[in-house]
Amino acid sequence: MKIVKILGVFVLLAVAMLTSAFTIKGITSARVTPVVRVVRAYAPAVVNIRTENVVDLKQYPEWGRYGAQLDAFLKRFYGEMYSQGVLQYKSLGSGVILGKDGLIVTNAHVVQKATQIYVVLKDGAILKAEVVKVSQGDDLAIIKAQLPYPVKEVRFANIGDLMIGETVIAIGDPLGLENSVTVGVVSGKDRGFASQVCEYTCSGLIQTDASINPGNSGGALLNLDGELVGINVAVVQDAQNIGFAIPAVKITRLLEELE
Repeated sequence: MKIVKILGVFVLLAVAMLTSAFTIKGITSARVTPVVRVVRAYAPAVVNIRTENVVDLKQYPEWGRYGAQLDAFLKRFYGEMYSQGVLQYKSLGSGVILGKDGLIVTNAHVVQKATQIYVVLKDGAILKAEVVKVSQGDDLAIIKAQLPYPVKEVRFANIGDLMIGETVIAIGDPLGLENSVTVGVVSGKDRGFASQVCEYTCSGLIQTDASINPGNSGGALLNLDGELVGINVAVVQDAQNIGFAIPAVKITRLLEELE
């Protein structure tokens, strides 16, 4: 009997150790917070957007008069981006996949004037995209790409329920660092400010202290239910932890215009 009892104790200890290990490494771990669950589910819907813009300076009348003088200067100033009157530059931004049809929302300033638009998925797949609809006044654009596989669709948050102080998650590609995640709270609603980024209107915005950096433009701002609260748009220069997002209701209005 003593041997049986001892064996029983060992079995219980083994089970306890296995359970503890599972709790630490498995989905029941306390480390798997609501933020982690949202990121796991919806980060694949946030894409990197790369654009190319080619400007042929030779098409302008002034080039015939000043081209020779400008050529050396432009080569020195732009380096590899410039060659014999042709300037080619690239920019980075973010976007959010809205559905299985390959519609992606981003900022208008990310894709405007681009001659080529590329969408980079989380697994590194690069897709060509084209502009479908632009709202310059809201700094929003809908582009479309042929998705090679389905991506979990984001749902739109009810902005009327948005609470000051609630946790929000910003996902984007700041400085080309794909699928970077920052967390903060809703700092304010219906904000407006003057900025060169928002050439047209900077009003009705959601303010957040989640870190938003260059390249985050067009990325997702999500709540803890995984709903799209807004599209990240800008930060105030010389400020800390003051970022803004375009509310999701403006995206739904733009989508309605496509129907």
